[in-house]
Amino acid sequence: MRLPRQGDQDAFVTPFSSNRPTNVDEYTEWNTKELAKSSISRRSALKAVMAGAGGFTAAQFKLADAAFAAGGGTAGSAGVVVSGRHLSFVPGKDGVPQPAMAVTAQLVSKTGSLPRGLRAYVEVGTAPGHYGARHEADIQHLVGQYAIAGGPIGSQFYLKAKITGLRASTVYHYRVRLSDGTVSGDAHFTTAPDTHHSLHVAKPFTFTAFGDVGTNNAPVDPKYAWGQDPATVTAAGGAWPKGVFDNNYYSATDPVAGTGGTDPTPAVTQTNLMASQHPVFTLLAGDICYADPSGTGLPADDSEALTTGAAAGKNLYNPYVWDVFFNQIEAQAAFTPWMFATGNHDMEPLYSDTAFLGDSRTHGYGGHIKRLDLPTNGPHTCPSVYRFVYGNVGVISVDANDLSAEIQTNTGYSKGAQVTWLEETLKEWRTDDELSERVDFIVAFFHHCAYSTTNNHASDGAVRSALDPLFTKYQVDLVVQGHNHLLERTDPIKNGRRSKGAPDGSTIHPATDGVTYITAGSGGRPRYPFRPAPSAAAPAPTGITPEGAQLLPEGQRYRGYTPPGGANVTENNTENIVNSYYWSTAGTAINASGYPAGTKVAETVDWSQVRYDDYAFIAVDVVPARRGQRTTFTIRTLADALPGSGQPYTEIDRITLARVAGLNRIRTIHH
Repeated sequence: MRLPRQGDQDAFVTPFSSNRPTNVDEYTEWNTKELAKSSISRRSALKAVMAGAGGFTAAQFKLADAAFAAGGGTAGSAGVVVSGRHLSFVPGKDGVPQPAMAVTAQLVSKTGSLPRGLRAYVEVGTAPGHYGARHEADIQHLVGQYAIAGGPIGSQFYLKAKITGLRASTVYHYRVRLSDGTVSGDAHFTTAPDTHHSLHVAKPFTFTAFGDVGTNNAPVDPKYAWGQDPATVTAAGGAWPKGVFDNNYYSATDPVAGTGGTDPTPAVTQTNLMASQHPVFTLLAGDICYADPSGTGLPADDSEALTTGAAAGKNLYNPYVWDVFFNQIEAQAAFTPWMFATGNHDMEPLYSDTAFLGDSRTHGYGGHIKRLDLPTNGPHTCPSVYRFVYGNVGVISVDANDLSAEIQTNTGYSKGAQVTWLEETLKEWRTDDELSERVDFIVAFFHHCAYSTTNNHASDGAVRSALDPLFTKYQVDLVVQGHNHLLERTDPIKNGRRSKGAPDGSTIHPATDGVTYITAGSGGRPRYPFRPAPSAAAPAPTGITPEGAQLLPEGQRYRGYTPPGGANVTENNTENIVNSYYWSTAGTAINASGYPAGTKVAETVDWSQVRYDDYAFIAVDVVPARRGQRTTFTIRTLADALPGSGQPYTEIDRITLARVAGLNRIRTIHH
């Protein structure tokens, strides 16, 4: 399997023009300049959009108040509630966790603003009702406004606190208290184990991962509730058209989420199912909530005809989808750290405050810095790039938007800083005497796929070219990808080639076998199909003549799968696929949607081992060991409500990665 070459390309329709903004930074700069020309102040615009009983204020508060009450909260005098609590690790520069935990939550009021002088605290103790320490939280106001007439505007408040002075491997209870007497319900978390010494062996643990989650509910739309015909207003007070700011555009034929399916709300269900695995953390590989359903990083505008999508050169955007998402995950994220990477639907150029990153660039991540508690030990200008260590596992969040050939509105924004930092991190974990003894397994997670065979996005050649050589060189064990809305696992890959077959139940030795890539963009967003039969629209590479099963559309391939029509039905579920493709930067042009995009290059692949095109997540069971003993890393794929199973989830694949604990230092690095 060769890596893509520059020059591989297909035809494209529109020539690239340098006379218009083409990246998120330029769009944000444009928006700031346009707002400066506007006679409407931010304050008056906020007042207008938040006003009225049917406005966002009422909708926000109703949603948050219900979650607050369900979580055991008690209201104070100011009409403010606490919702959407979520946790994050606080790793040091080397990724080793500090005895601390970051807590973030949303503050929502009846008026759309907070009382002057309101203060917030996180109270921490060792049992419910016994909170011996109080940490003051910072309250941050996230405001976004677009210069486009009718474009979105958002006003949201978040409290952020870092709880320090904790002990390793210890359960702590916490609650949020506001100065007006508001108190949230009790939640708890467990701090990471002590890995500062090789004699400290962590207990076995499990983590979970998925991507492309979204929500199965949308915020109430005031435009449907302000004096409209009652026939257009739902019992909930009005809603956006179906599938615009929620996931609910599932195909009627989807066996899980479709008509008569087993689970109409897979994003909600999978989040809840993860709790049954008792994970110590969850990874989300980008495309978090889909406040931006267009996914291109273009200027945001929710005034377009929402049933037909955004006009060319614009994005739909609704900041209040974040409220729904945080409440959706709170039952897990308030107790278990959720660690996020960014995808193409997470580029949000609505927030132009350059103070977020300390320089003149925001790249659409200003909102994430306010809403999330992303660790800050990565490159300075890449806020979603970071690393942390848990037990004997090192985890790296990569921003594939910086590398993508397919969607190039953020491509190259780090000017190489991300890849340089990534290699330095991998080299340190695999060659440093002390860190290489702590870190046995390395996991990278990001959005755009280096290896996938789905019809919609397949593989990104630029991501593959940038990362595959580093991952091979420094023996990365597992890569979790999103972007493609299905589950697909590769055989182990070294230097762009499959090293061996690894069917369900296999044991892989990453030090010699290579890297396993799993696409887990199966978190709840409506599913994507695998490739159709070879055709002009889905061509095999030049000179390749498909034969036998290869003439058929790609089928699925997982434990227990039987093709529709019975076991004897012929289907292309072999290991050899002739009509896949990857994206190349060669021939980049502005496409019909208005953003710079690469071109598709057909390729033949032999590394696609497991394929499942509905909703699933992975659970990884890690068994650390003392130095010199066998340590294992077992990856289980759990499918949501598999039709016919009668179970809430079904295991459809399992592999085990094995290493020798404490002896994974690479002594010779080949350049």
